[in-house]
Amino acid sequence: MSENITLDSGGTVAVARPEASAKGAVIYIHGGGFVYGSKSDLPQALQNVFLNKGYIMLAIDYLLTPNSSLIDSLNQMQQTLEELQEKEIKDLPFTFCGRSAGGFAINYLTKQLIEQNKTLPTQLVHFYGYSDLAFINNPRELTDTTVTKEMIANINQSDKIWDDPFLQRYLLYIYGVQQQKLSDFYQTSTKDNSQFVIEKDILQKFPRTFSSASTTDEEVPFKYSKQLKRLIPDCKFVPVYDLGHDFLKHTEDEQVEKVLNSLEEWLE
Repeated sequence: MSENITLDSGGTVAVARPEASAKGAVIYIHGGGFVYGSKSDLPQALQNVFLNKGYIMLAIDYLLTPNSSLIDSLNQMQQTLEELQEKEIKDLPFTFCGRSAGGFAINYLTKQLIEQNKTLPTQLVHFYGYSDLAFINNPRELTDTTVTKEMIANINQSDKIWDDPFLQRYLLYIYGVQQQKLSDFYQTSTKDNSQFVIEKDILQKFPRTFSSASTTDEEVPFKYSKQLKRLIPDCKFVPVYDLGHDFLKHTEDEQVEKVLNSLEEWLE
């Protein structure tokens, strides 16, 4: 059974419940470079892994940039967590699961919880995310098409946007990458970016973590996932080879099936 609930903040959460009594909750955070993307992108095969293991799935939306700043978006995610703990999670242990930008978000939220001495997730499930913003303005060839200013002229860049279910903001993200404007979108400067670094000593305090990324990722450097494996004391890393960045949406691929099977075995 699935449903959508509206939060006091104005965001919504897609809730899917296991058939039996839940033993935990998973908070899922989607990718999209914090510019586009939707909570509805959760692959059914990944959701089924969690449901079959007895977890409630809570797929959240969040404020997208440049309509909101990155720090406002991340702070709002923590408020979403607190509201979900009060209304849905309650005494259940919770897990963070994130893809790409969502992988960075779960790292950042875990860092905040550690520094604030608050209850931590018992597990992190991390797909091709990152632990700082050092790479975001580096040249990256994500498409052969050059996105012009005229092509993004009709995309809303001012009003608060929580969700992008039809991925209409994808061109805006590509424009930000091609023009090296993601820092502008996030409303940060190079000197501000230190606040978004998850330091080595913090990673060493992270809960048990499952991580997967592709060696040929063209969007997020593979080194970030290798760093998680090296620095988090209890980290299971399952690499895939010669697949694209967002390989998880290709759940029919043998390597992806292996990742999902490994995740199901790993989950508590």
